[in-house]
Amino acid sequence: MQDSAWSRWNQKFNKIHLQDTELHTGTESVYINPAVKLAVGWGVFLLAFLLFLVIGKPFVKKEANTDVHSSGEEVVSSEDYVPFERNEYPEVNSFVENYLNALTNADINVLNTMVVDTSQFDIAWLEERREYILSYSNVDCYTKPGLTEGSYVVYAVVNTEIADVNVEIQPLSLHQFYLIPNEYGGFLQDNTTGTNPDIDAYLAQVEQDPDVVKLYERVNQNNEEAANADAALKAFYERINMAQ
Repeated sequence: MQDSAWSRWNQKFNKIHLQDTELHTGTESVYINPAVKLAVGWGVFLLAFLLFLVIGKPFVKKEANTDVHSSGEEVVSSEDYVPFERNEYPEVNSFVENYLNALTNADINVLNTMVVDTSQFDIAWLEERREYILSYSNVDCYTKPGLTEGSYVVYAVVNTEIADVNVEIQPLSLHQFYLIPNEYGGFLQDNTTGTNPDIDAYLAQVEQDPDVVKLYERVNQNNEEAANADAALKAFYERINMAQ
């Protein structure tokens, strides 16, 4: 019985694949030999495979950009995420150092040459600030590309000397800059970004980048430890928080 079934299946297979196939077209018959059938079959298979690659690729890409936190919450990474570069551009570091020195010295004339909107500086505020922020040192610049060519988003992490705080304590401050090229080949700090929806939205997006989040966390942790080691620094931070 099994031999008979196998024999019938084998005959059917041979008829389909190894013998000419007869097609009736009206009063005539057309015969297709096995070689043509094999070529057609492989052509259909290759076409289906190519369609699968083209159609399936977006789904594969989406899965590759999907991350899952330890809490189980699914987060899709931004395709525009660019890791920052550390101290990659000496001209950026130089600008930031000069800007922070001008802030420390309450030098409004220099500051006015380094920003887009000079009306934002108040000499009274600069002089008051000068009384408790004594100096900056060890400037570390973390840069990301801006929206336009030659522009940068900069996160500057610096050691900050604060009045009455033990000089051995090393509190950090973090300053965000949006630098745009000026007509002389240098930079300007664009302090009008809050009125530009495109730049404002871009900066908000960059703030969510994982390396930026970690940078803020590192600075905060350093300053918490420093404040626990120095009562004057702790009082300074509490005074700032109350003023905000």
